[in-house]
Amino acid sequence: MSRQRYWKELEQRHRAFWHCSDTDRPLIAATHEHINNPEHVAAALGEGELKPEAVDPRPLFEEYDRIAAAREQIGDDMIAAGQPLMGIPWLEAICGCRVLVPEGKSLWPEPTAATRKAETILLSKDNSWFKKLLEVIAAVVDHVNNRYAVSMSHLRGPTDILAAMLGTQEFFFSLIDDPERIRRLAREAAQMYVSVARAQARLIPAYCGGYVIRQFGLWSPERSNWLQDDTSGMLSLEHYQDFFLEPMRTMAFLPYGVLHLHIPSLHLAEILASVPNNRAINFYFDDKKTTVSDALPVLRKLQSLKVPLILCKYFDEGFTLEEYKEILDGLSSKGLSVHLKAGSVEEGREVMARVREMTK
Repeated sequence: MSRQRYWKELEQRHRAFWHCSDTDRPLIAATHEHINNPEHVAAALGEGELKPEAVDPRPLFEEYDRIAAAREQIGDDMIAAGQPLMGIPWLEAICGCRVLVPEGKSLWPEPTAATRKAETILLSKDNSWFKKLLEVIAAVVDHVNNRYAVSMSHLRGPTDILAAMLGTQEFFFSLIDDPERIRRLAREAAQMYVSVARAQARLIPAYCGGYVIRQFGLWSPERSNWLQDDTSGMLSLEHYQDFFLEPMRTMAFLPYGVLHLHIPSLHLAEILASVPNNRAINFYFDDKKTTVSDALPVLRKLQSLKVPLILCKYFDEGFTLEEYKEILDGLSSKGLSVHLKAGSVEEGREVMARVREMTK
């Protein structure tokens, strides 16, 4: 069955998620190969330092099409979306960091002598990484040709940007030694995020009357964006409120924002949920010391505030059906999305069949 044949059901499920409306079950993603796994991208780009002129998305276009087709075959609630070469730290690179490809398996931002000493963050029109990002988006949009959705790239938040630019140790020292510099750079990093996101939005067309958020396949009826600040998990609530809450408000400028947090940032979830346009929170349960049961008090509090939740294990993992039952026992299905484990298209279809059986 094609997406077009049951689009109305999918649209209703996604709208119900955003509004925490009554529903028979959570929004489900059977996690099997996201479009442009970072390892695929890294392998296509080689090893060593990556320069913007070496970035070419075309060799991976077959991957976009293959994995979009797999989503159709699985038949879950996830909307396939092509995005600009997942894994490239686009915003860190635009802010001046080097991009390294260690062993051709990942992509990583590294500070330079200039970024370590930076007193300001400004976007120039001739920024080569910025120009390359827009070039890649245009190429992806042209290739996809509205056969499936295109999303904005992965852009990280102020703590991640400053840790990449200054080096993690210097970043934390500077919170104490030079707090005004950190406040200024955090505000400017947020403005850089807004400028880069706006430029992307001008190039990305609507899909079925709305927009899709990255590999999470979440459709929204208006413009959406991904908000991420992983290094926040290493900060106290007081430090985050003091330095980075206002920059996060700046970044949440589109009407449907999804805030991505790793589970060590659970202590910040409620204050970040109060930011206007942070419409949903995604949690990665990638720390075995914190289980879903451990997180339930915070998750229930967020649900009581009508904050939609997206629960995942990690980028290419999902919860088992047994863990899914535990989640259903602890949380309401209203405003809930769960990523379930599926190692293949066939397993994904089986997972969805089990989910539907459990829903009856």
